[in-house]
Amino acid sequence: MSVTQNKDRLSAWQVESLRLTCFPSSATEFNSANWYQDIVGEQPENTIIRARDNFRQDEGVVNGQKIILGVQPMRIDWLMKANEEKGEFLIGSFQDGLASFLELMSRWFKISPSLRRLAFGAILALPVDDRKSGYKLISNYLPNIKLDPIGSSDFLYQINRARNSRLDISELEINRLSKWSVAKQGLARIDILPETRISVFPSSDTFSCRLELDINTLGEYKNDISSEKLDDVFHELVDLAKEISIKGDIP
Repeated sequence: MSVTQNKDRLSAWQVESLRLTCFPSSATEFNSANWYQDIVGEQPENTIIRARDNFRQDEGVVNGQKIILGVQPMRIDWLMKANEEKGEFLIGSFQDGLASFLELMSRWFKISPSLRRLAFGAILALPVDDRKSGYKLISNYLPNIKLDPIGSSDFLYQINRARNSRLDISELEINRLSKWSVAKQGLARIDILPETRISVFPSSDTFSCRLELDINTLGEYKNDISSEKLDDVFHELVDLAKEISIKGDIP
């Protein structure tokens, strides 16, 4: 497959969401109160704090995309997704969405606490005309699966193909979890009528090939990832996700 074909396949996938999940070192203490503003460059529009759980969530809309930061003592999540309040469910191509997300996360790694595990998650969609064309298209990404596009339905395929890290980090392994399906989404108009009655008017259905990715360092890895390597490790996770979205389910 040529470089041009690779870029075309990467750009064809549309993004529902992108996620960085981190697991801090058990001995790490940190203050996340200013992270959102420091990294995003704006104060969050909404902040949720649950003191009992030591949980904090900051969120806002930046350049039309919703950015959410969720922090717990043993887990940190950065999420980029579409602004669903405005009826948007995709944030653009995988290639373009990654560029924005990587820029934000590279900034954060410069101030992040010590981390022992990283994960990159993505939910991607390839719009198609109907289920049949969806099954035909997704078969191109699943060479080991024989899929009948006419006589089958409710297809769901999930697999993890772990690899050793290509970086110079001893014993670091990476899970490559992918979940493939063809999804139908129904659109509807909801009218609120007098006397508190609600009427639902079904609209058109849309279909898409759907790819959910969770590329993560193994939980059994015992050491912290050095601060100098965090950005490199995350880029490796992203590169593996890109490889799957281009080449499909390969060892």
